Amino acid sequence: MSRRPSAAGAHLWLIVLALGSASARAQAPGAGGARSDSADALMRSALSSALQAQGAEAVAALRALDSTRLSERYRPTRSCMLERLGARQPPRSTVSDPAVAAVLDTYREYWLRSLLAEHPVTANERWLLDSLNRIVSRYGSRAAADLDDLEPALTTLIEPRGYHVLLGVTSPLRELMLWKAEQEVHYDVALPEGKQPVTVVFMDDFASLGWAGFATCDRHHTGGWTKPDRLFAVRSAYDLGSEDFRVSYLAHEAQHFADNHRFPRLERQDQLEYRAKLVELAEADTTTYSLLESFASNASRDPSVPHSYANGRVVHDLSRRLFHGGAAPAWREASVARINAAAAELLRRDTARLTQAGGR
Repeated sequence: MSRRPSAAGAHLWLIVLALGSASARAQAPGAGGARSDSADALMRSALSSALQAQGAEAVAALRALDSTRLSERYRPTRSCMLERLGARQPPRSTVSDPAVAAVLDTYREYWLRSLLAEHPVTANERWLLDSLNRIVSRYGSRAAADLDDLEPALTTLIEPRGYHVLLGVTSPLRELMLWKAEQEVHYDVALPEGKQPVTVVFMDDFASLGWAGFATCDRHHTGGWTKPDRLFAVRSAYDLGSEDFRVSYLAHEAQHFADNHRFPRLERQDQLEYRAKLVELAEADTTTYSLLESFASNASRDPSVPHSYANGRVVHDLSRRLFHGGAAPAWREASVARINAAAAELLRRDTARLTQAGGR
């Protein structure tokens, strides 16, 4: 969602699992199905608000839902989110190490303060810094002046205790992901503008799936990211034989990998996300329409929320190209082949523009 240097100087691009086809499957025909569709749409709206760090809006939508009309698959998530955000009750930590557990508990409290807008952004980050400084000082490290400077000490504290860690920012909030196991696999990924060899590190055994996972009770969360030399994937997020993995993770993230090398001066994350989402639509077959519906349902005009802003731009540009400048009456009126071709052409045009502009 947000790109920034990590403590080691690498750039990170993060993706959040979309409100995609698994969330949007239609109910069986009939009155009960129609009621579920309506309630499910409100549930997806609440999830979208949570993914944009608008926790109070998500809670208001969840409370307005009639849970008896909600599909069974959403009911546990609604209950969990109302307990976590509405009643302000974070889950108990499953981390046995006291130092790592203290860090995780601190981030969860910071996420609640931020998601519920209980204090200004700067006050929430100051609280996080002061709280984490107390923890690292307790374990022998020096306090830091800001959160970026504190990250090396946090990494030094956490990793010897058996966890891998991702820190930094997943816009708009500070991030913490914790996991125990990793495995490397090598791929050659076919993209619209050429092949991209990549190494994927599959991650397992998570203690924290980040603030998006926290906000949605792990229904939607970061599915992966890239560093300059490899990709990272949450293994449990994907069926490795599916188009969701091949396109929405592997091709999407491989495009970030390729753009990092081809356009190293391209700093705006919404532009990078725009290009990667076009790659998804250029390569997708069975998930094409659900991808478009997912993008359209989680679109924003706010560039500070890069994924949602890129969704809106993709939907707008494809609508103009496929429907002659008008709003799309229904994506399924365009064939998958037309959508693939239109997305690939938009990507080529954007590449030409970036090349002419010197990669900015």
